[in-house]
Amino acid sequence: MKKIKNWFLNHFLPMWAKETVLADNRKLMREVSLLRQELDKQKAYIAGLETGIKAQRRIIFNAGEVKK
Repeated sequence: MKKIKNWFLNHFLPMWAKETVLADNRKLMREVSLLRQELDKQKAYIAGLETGIKAQRRIIFNAGEVKK
């Protein structure tokens, strides 16, 4: 019985574990890819907002405190 158990563990478990790890890695790589695309989109949005804010013409009057 011990020989059958060892044979089973040595021949099937490593292959099953390897396939599981590879499948999980593929899934996580797809998720990372989607998150990177989303991050790039958000960075472009932020850059556009910064450019728009810098391009605005603003006149700021700083009169300080006004005493009566």
